[in-house]
Amino acid sequence: MPIRLIVAESVRATPGHRTISNFGSVVSWQGGPGSAIYVGTKWAVSGISESLRAELAPFGINVMVIEPGWFRTGILGKGVPVYSEKSLGVYEDVGRLREMLGEVDGKQVGDTGKACRVAVDVLTRCGCGEGKDVPIRLVLGRDAFEVIGEKCRATLRLLGEWEGVVGDTDYD
Repeated sequence: MPIRLIVAESVRATPGHRTISNFGSVVSWQGGPGSAIYVGTKWAVSGISESLRAELAPFGINVMVIEPGWFRTGILGKGVPVYSEKSLGVYEDVGRLREMLGEVDGKQVGDTGKACRVAVDVLTRCGCGEGKDVPIRLVLGRDAFEVIGEKCRATLRLLGEWEGVVGDTDYD
């Protein structure tokens, strides 16, 4: 079933570059303990963006998902209420993750100002985006580049390892 998006007549009729941008995250490429809901929603944003891009292309509308790495945004701050008050012993790994995220807060390698400039340039096709088509994904940050690259390489290795098995499921 296709995703249906109502695009206002004025948007469809407007000449020029039109792009919808959504925010995904590098975490959609690497699940981990205690992050299933966040990772799942960011993964969904990326998938929806891909589908919408295909669906809106006939209207001359691009869709891009911005997938940043770790930036100093305050999302990891202790004041952000994302944890339950009680914890169970079986979730010690999640507790360690919480501690690690708290220690990382404010030390992320990504500069939000630089990331915003790149995103605006790509969306407006100016500066570093001049002469380039708007990509389906805009990966921001060296850390995100490395995580996504490794995930792609690992997926290719996995496909190679299981190629003979998965191909045996076709009709003869």
